[in-house]
Amino acid sequence: MVFRWLIVGVVLWAIVTAAFRFAGQMVFTPGNGVMTLFLVLPLIIFALTFVLIKITGVGPADRAEAASIFAVPGLFFGIYEVNNFSTIFPNLDANLGSTFAALMFACFAAVVISGIVSSRLQQLER
Repeated sequence: MVFRWLIVGVVLWAIVTAAFRFAGQMVFTPGNGVMTLFLVLPLIIFALTFVLIKITGVGPADRAEAASIFAVPGLFFGIYEVNNFSTIFPNLDANLGSTFAALMFACFAAVVISGIVSSRLQQLER
């Protein structure tokens, strides 16, 4: 289980990084663009994690662990992204580096919370 969720986490990290690298300038802009992402992206990531955990058949007792493992690659690779923001994302305003870091951590918190909620909801259904 651990290896599978690490791979899923790497794939999601790569997709999100590529999206910000090649199209981020369309939505990740100072002002309303950032506010919208802070409102929407963690919710999308929460829902995506919830659905992935459910459809892959992760047992209720393992859902929080799976989600936590799912978040680890992004947290590790995210350190490099934040530290080298202007190099990795030349298409984005360099002043948005710390905002990107905050958004990234909000999304990974949403991943972990989704696993916990999924696990707890399953226990309530019994």
